[in-house]
Amino acid sequence: MPGGKRKQRGMTMADVREEVVRRLHNVQGHVAGLARMVEKGEECPTVLHQLAAIRSALYKITEMVLVIYAEDCLEKLPQENQGDRSSAQELVHLLCQFLK
Repeated sequence: MPGGKRKQRGMTMADVREEVVRRLHNVQGHVAGLARMVEKGEECPTVLHQLAAIRSALYKITEMVLVIYAEDCLEKLPQENQGDRSSAQELVHLLCQFLK
């Protein structure tokens, strides 16, 4: 993610970076716990439920990084390209919906 300070939903770039790292550490712990569950022979429905939770957490991280990257790219567009900016924001929204 690019450096510098910028607001994204009321967060600075440093806040977003910190939140992404925090979420990645949570996923890391969740995956380790899931590995232990599989080693112990947990039932498949329980394992699948945990996999779904991990996938959901990774999706949210992906969405955060995609949005912050797109916002950074859009900031570099000249102000007279507002139509392009609006189209790009819609594209990001559609991508986030598609990734679910």
